[in-house]
Amino acid sequence: MQIRFVLPLVLMAFISQAASQETHPIKKLNVAVLDFVARAPVTPDEAATLSDVFTSQLIQTGEFEVLERNQIQALLKEQNFQQSGLCDQVECIVETGKLLKVQRMFAGTVGRLGTLYNVNIRVINVETGKIELDRTRQYDGKIEILASQVIPEFAIEIAEGVTGKRVYIGSSKRGSSSWLWYVGGVAILGGGAAAYLYLRPENKTPTNTDLPGAPKLPGQ
Repeated sequence: MQIRFVLPLVLMAFISQAASQETHPIKKLNVAVLDFVARAPVTPDEAATLSDVFTSQLIQTGEFEVLERNQIQALLKEQNFQQSGLCDQVECIVETGKLLKVQRMFAGTVGRLGTLYNVNIRVINVETGKIELDRTRQYDGKIEILASQVIPEFAIEIAEGVTGKRVYIGSSKRGSSSWLWYVGGVAILGGGAAAYLYLRPENKTPTNTDLPGAPKLPGQ
């Protein structure tokens, strides 16, 4: 098959793959984040604020369907389930996850010793009741930096641990895969077109066999 016929087929395959990824996104995990449990001297309000930051970052990854706090409270109230701040045991977290009808539960604790903050995040598989991920991050400094930098970075680390892939935030993720497909397709088309033009018969360098014979002299 000639190159000029193969190239459009290759490009169409690339575009088709990109379109498929755009119109058939991968199904997201349904998850919920419990308010972080405060370990003194961290206050419950500070812990709740940090859990809000963590939740917001998870949402921005676009990898999860995340229940927001008001949804969690409304659903638990509907089920007559009172979530206490001491619900940090796996059994309690799994029970909460089943009531919320989510696949994964994110539960965390945050404490401070001197100026050193210790944040622990666990991801529990609601179906199996097992701890799927358990990570700890320590930070020595102000709580403002913990909230603005450390927790968002930690959320990305946790998201990557759960999904098993590189996670992007906001527009960095949008179109990342399809963009590569389009660029790859254009690159192949451009390279193939150049090859086709180069290999066209009229562009071939004449060889000895292509050269006309020497003119015959009279009498020869």
